[in-house]
Amino acid sequence: MNKVLVFGMVLFDSINGKNYIGGPPLNVTLHMARQGFPSIFISSVGNDELGVIAKSVLKEEGVSAEYVKTDLHETGKAVAVIDDNGIPAFNIKKDVAYDYITLEKEELDRLSHEYFDMLYFGTVEQRGAVTSETLKKILSRVKFKNIFYDINLRKGHFTREVIDFSLNNTSIFKLNDEEVMMLDRIFGLDLNDEKRIVDWLFNTYSIDVIVITRGRQGASVFTRISIHDIDGIKIEVKDTVGSGDAFSAGFITEYLKSGDVVAAAKKGNGLGAYVAAHSGAVPGLEKSKTKAKVAK
Repeated sequence: MNKVLVFGMVLFDSINGKNYIGGPPLNVTLHMARQGFPSIFISSVGNDELGVIAKSVLKEEGVSAEYVKTDLHETGKAVAVIDDNGIPAFNIKKDVAYDYITLEKEELDRLSHEYFDMLYFGTVEQRGAVTSETLKKILSRVKFKNIFYDINLRKGHFTREVIDFSLNNTSIFKLNDEEVMMLDRIFGLDLNDEKRIVDWLFNTYSIDVIVITRGRQGASVFTRISIHDIDGIKIEVKDTVGSGDAFSAGFITEYLKSGDVVAAAKKGNGLGAYVAAHSGAVPGLEKSKTKAKVAK
């Protein structure tokens, strides 16, 4: 069985007054579990009601919370405002539990004796020194065949240094078409062209695959020798919260099964479209045993 390690935040998206458990790493973890790929999830939640709910949801979905610590800081939360096109804008709280993700020495030692097929991580959780240091320890101690960096840029929650570090530890890099041009500005490239920016990434970092998602227009997959454009899927959008995370989960599960980047992108497209057609990042969670608590 493929072994996947997912590292990062747990937060609740507050959408139209309801709280939906989320955060890209957790969304990816839950979608992967539903695809028959349970992963080891490393995170931190608060000693509060939302923290209890998060661990309950993980248990219900068949994901171990062994490495999900309980911290004195509150569980992460983001308030989402949805525009007429279903696109969310987030106000993400700072100094919350996932800014303090830690591993005990014996836990890190245990992980270092395993070999993982994939590591998934993102950007926002690296804003905190404690969590950032934990990720660095994992990258230096644990062995991975593939490392998937899902950039998920959020204004005020990233630095150029964090992105550069992440790209230096990435084999599969996923971003959306807007984030491509953001990288052009962040690194002062002044290239103003997607393909030239992709070429710069390949020339600057040891990345094997770059995946650019385009919402309704599908996605593009770049390797060092090929380019593949994947058509979008026509749906009636409910909201796009978590659709990019679903794409990542679909891509990872198919890639681990087949090693085919085109098939992986098509699987990601399908799962992302399904989520965009429903409310919440992981459709169906509101019908779980924790429904009453999650919907407060």
